[in-house]
Amino acid sequence: MTVFSGRAGRSIATAYVQAAIAPMAPVPAPYPVQRGLTQAMRDGAVTTGDVNRMQAWAGQSAMLAPADPAGDVVRTIFDGARALLR
Repeated sequence: MTVFSGRAGRSIATAYVQAAIAPMAPVPAPYPVQRGLTQAMRDGAVTTGDVNRMQAWAGQSAMLAPADPAGDVVRTIFDGARALLR
């Protein structure tokens, strides 16, 4: 996905990403032009905490992660740590 920087990367499918990869969307500019074009949007997103406009990188193993609620993940980690400490 080249929509943030002009370079390939794996990103979470945020609102910006969905719009940028839509069939009628323009092709992203090459690196580093695209990075410059999205800089103000990304900076503003970080300031306001708007994940839909920031680079939310997923990594190459993102599809292996289960889509569990955060509370369940934290509870599982906590319970596992507590069991190891007994």
